[in-house]
Amino acid sequence: MITAFNFYYAHVGQADAVLRQRLYASAVREQIGIPRGAVVARISGAADLPDVIWHQDFEDVAAHERDMDARAASAEFERVRAGMRKLIRRFERPLFENCDAAPSGDAEARPVVALDWIFCAAERASEALGALQDVARGCAARGFEPRRCLRLITTGVDLPALLWMRNYVDAAHAERERSQTAAHATSSALSGIADRVERSAWLVR
Repeated sequence: MITAFNFYYAHVGQADAVLRQRLYASAVREQIGIPRGAVVARISGAADLPDVIWHQDFEDVAAHERDMDARAASAEFERVRAGMRKLIRRFERPLFENCDAAPSGDAEARPVVALDWIFCAAERASEALGALQDVARGCAARGFEPRRCLRLITTGVDLPALLWMRNYVDAAHAERERSQTAAHATSSALSGIADRVERSAWLVR
């Protein structure tokens, strides 16, 4: 299983417009017979992270390529893309491998998404993944929310080698877990492996 992401970095003052355009793009996806995917908007985190993210799971890279072909064949979707280009300063379309079977949580029931962005050298990604999965197992044993470890499988500039995704019923639950040492455990486990770890929170739209 892989997860495809679109990272949208808005021009100054255009984050709301980017979100509206992305939601319209998802409606067009549905009209042409492909899954809408999930759209999230950043509510906390570093300013150099994306403002809006779209993501969708696929069985494999071939399935993702078929999805891209369907979009390319749609004149309306191409118009959506042209409109989006006017609103953003940067766009990335990375693919990540799902490294465990943990569910991401139902978007309707868990609309707040925490994403940890782990940046490290490619040759240390496996080591970082092992450390992150150890933390995930410890969090699961303590009854924390389900989580997913995702590993980058495509190239790009300044992209995280790993993403750690958790879904919560609300921001209070996310903060409660963070305060109960989950964030500290992640930082400790990745110390000396990751170049940096960026934490962020997102709202499903």
